[in-house]
Parts: sequence; structure tokens; C-alpha cells
Amino acid sequence: MWRDDRNHNLRLLIALCLLLSPLAFGLITEEDLAQMKFPQDEWMSLMISGVKVGYSHTYTDVIRQNGEKFIRIRSEMKMNIKRMGASLEISQTKESLLGMDLVPRHFISSISEPGQIRKAEGWIEGGRVKVKLQLGEKTVEENMDLPDNVIFEEALGYYAIKRGLKVGDKYRLNLFSMELLKPIPVEVSVLRRDRVNYRGKEIPVYVVSYKLEMMGGLENREWLDENGTTYRMEMMGLMGMKMELVKTDMKEALGEVGEIDVIINTKLFPSGRPIFGHPHHLKALVTLRGGDIRETFVPSKEQRIELLGKDRAILHIDRLPVDESESLRIPISSPEAAEFLKPTLYVQSDDPDIRGKAKEIIGDEKNAWRAAKLICRWVYENIHDKSLKVGFGSAKNTLETLQGDCTEHTVLFTALARSVGIPTRICAGLVYHGDAFYYHFWPEVYIGRWVGVEPTLGRYQADATHIQLAGGKLESDTALEFGEGVLRTLNKLSIEVLEVKP
Repeated sequence: MWRDDRNHNLRLLIALCLLLSPLAFGLITEEDLAQMKFPQDEWMSLMISGVKVGYSHTYTDVIRQNGEKFIRIRSEMKMNIKRMGASLEISQTKESLLGMDLVPRHFISSISEPGQIRKAEGWIEGGRVKVKLQLGEKTVEENMDLPDNVIFEEALGYYAIKRGLKVGDKYRLNLFSMELLKPIPVEVSVLRRDRVNYRGKEIPVYVVSYKLEMMGGLENREWLDENGTTYRMEMMGLMGMKMELVKTDMKEALGEVGEIDVIINTKLFPSGRPIFGHPHHLKALVTLRGGDIRETFVPSKEQRIELLGKDRAILHIDRLPVDESESLRIPISSPEAAEFLKPTLYVQSDDPDIRGKAKEIIGDEKNAWRAAKLICRWVYENIHDKSLKVGFGSAKNTLETLQGDCTEHTVLFTALARSVGIPTRICAGLVYHGDAFYYHFWPEVYIGRWVGVEPTLGRYQADATHIQLAGGKLESDTALEFGEGVLRTLNKLSIEVLEVKP
């Protein structure tokens, strides 16, 4: 049924956890290598709200290829969480190669989720990166220019060591994330000296802050010694819960994990008037702790806010009735919606099986709204296993397995609709179900105007309890941008329902 769209943020968490290890540009000398004590073999326990959910392992050494020295960083992270009692395991392995000048040269990354593996490989040369991304049989390639001062995320810790740890020092870099497949501006600050207890010994460390310009702003902090050894990392406010990596040994890192249910821990209980049925009008007082309310909600013809301050606003949602006689005919070629017909890595609308199934579903129907309703009903009725065990399935994978939650319902609907000429985009936000709001995905179709559709819950038009926090743009090949609304609001947003109308 509903779905906590945490898988984007789990993948983001993996990336951020591996982001944290500090480096200035300039050649690494033999003296630097001795100080950093290569090879380095580090094991860490991954904790969420004090519960161990997995581990991180990083091995760094110096190798020689074709007569040239390189720093090679190999990392692995694995986590296991629960969603409404269903276990979900996500793992990632990465290998990065950088020159002794700390300039990135090559990387390869693999993310394993239930039912599929996503691989990425990249080559960096002359200020440009060539990336090849593969999911199942689908492969996409992209070339992009890189800004100056780019380093790999895993090399961040070495940068501080090379530069020299000095309290009060502050500088800016660009991190190339192998998860997001793009550079991320980051401000690095050496905050203070501190001490940590490790195996009964007091270890002098520096506390370093990394402020990343992504997802509305994220801050990570690292406790590391002068040799570059990391003893602790904290993801400040990520996903609204305390997340940290804590140095340990291999035996403990690979040991048993605890249990934490991310849906139970992240649903939002509203106050005010009760919500019954499927209203077309919702008015609510929304308050955001520690953020800017103006950047929280996606504005549209059906959703708007009245600002009461930086952190408070009145939210209005009014679902407009659909007159199918006014719907455009397919295929639709409207310039304002043309990009939402394109296939992407997870939405394979050009796949022969997707195209064939969509034509089978709609038959000779040319009215875009009636065709969208046929696809909506088929997706709802044919994904028999409403499973929370799927990580983030693609449309192709979902058509083959016919299982998944709201992400899989949404990407399959989107691919089917696009394949027959209905522009469709993905929305992320909140939906009310039972007694609370849950993080959720749903699609919107363009039939002359944008209309929300609800294939997960079996309703043609999304009701006014669908609060959009992200979306409105063509999804990237990582689709991680849909996690931004969650990161901005999770455990920070409160909703007081003022008015509800059918």
C-alpha cells in the first residue's frame, strides 16, 4: 500500500557515510604516506537512533600501474532495516582510483537491492567525466564537465590531513559522489579538538564539519586523529534520526544487527480536525522545525501556501474535478510536457515489453484521461504482492515480478503511460492513510493540465491528502532527488488540520 520512500535516503545515507574521510591539491609525498600509515583497513558499525543496522568497511592502499603510483580506496557498506516488519537489505561496494596529486581518475560502484543491481563506472580526464550507468539490461552513458578542486568523496578525510588540521580552518571543495554521479559543493571546517574513548584509551582527535550543498543542506561531522583514522561520524539531522558510524573491529562490525522499523519511526500524526474518506479540499497549519517552509512544498495550481513566517504557513490543497471530455488525445505532443515522455534508467518507457503491455491495456482508447485510468486500474489490480521487501524496483523489473509498494506502482505506471504518449511525472511527498501521514510516491499525468493519479491505493485521482514535497521535474538516472522532501521534513514537520471537505 503506502510507502515510506526511504530507499532513496538509504542510498543517500550510504553515499554520505562514505563521504566522510578528509585532503589540498598537491603531490602526496612519501612523508605524507608514512603519516597516513597506508595501507589503512577501517571497520565501522552503522547506527540509527542507537541501534546497529549494518557496517562500513574501507581499505586504502597505494598501488603502481604502468609505472605510476595511485591511491586505491575500496569500500563496502551494508545495512538491514525493517519496514512494517519486512526486512530490507541494501549493500554497496565501490572502488576509486586517484593520482598522487589526489585528482580522481577512475571509479566503479555497485548497489545491490532486492531483485536488482545498479552499476556505475566512470573515467575522469581533462576536467571531464564519462559515466556509464547500468541497471539490468538498460545502460546509459553521460559526459559532464567538472568544476575545479574536485576530489572523490572517500578521499575527503585525507585532504584535511594533507592540508593540516588547524582549529578554525575553513575551506570549500567539490566532492564527486559516485552515488549521485555529480559534484557536490562542500564547506569544510575544523571545529575543535576533542577526545574519544576507544578500547579503553583516550584518543586525541579533531572534530571536522562538512556542510554539503544538497537536499536543502546537510551537515556531517567526523572525529579523526592526525593519522587520518576516523573514530566516529555523525550525519546531522539526516532523515530526522541520529545516524552515526562508530569505529570498531571486523568481528564486531560483521556481528548481529538490531531491529528498527523506519516506517513506524517516521510516520506523522496530524492534530486538529479528523480526516475521513478522500477529501478534495484540505487546509492545514504546517510548521517546520529547523528549515525554510518556503522551500518545502511544491507550488502548483492545486497546492499553495500562505506564509506566516519562515517556519509556519497555511497549506491549501484543492483537487480540481476532471472533465474527461476536455482531455487531450494521445499521443500528446504539448511542448510544456514533452520531456515527460522520455525514458530514463528506472522508467524504461522505450522497452518493447513495456510498450506492448501498455497497448494491450488501453486497446484503441485515444482519450488521455480514460487511457490513464485504464493503466491505473491495471497496475493496482496486477501488482498482487504489495511488498515492502523491494528496494527501488525499475518499471521493467516491476512488470516482470508484479511486486512492490508505491515506488514500484509509480514507476511502472509512469513507464506504461509514457510509452503510449501520455506525459507523466513522479511526485514525492506525504499521503494520509488510516491515522497518520506516510511518505509516499504517486504519478501525475498531463491531459491538458496536470492531474495526480493513485495506482498504489487504487484511486484514479489523488485526493487532497497527497502533499507534494518534491517532483515536477524529469527524474534523473539515480532518482535520488525525490528524497529531498523527506530529508527536509522528516521528524521536523508538524501538521494541524484546519479544514477538510469532500
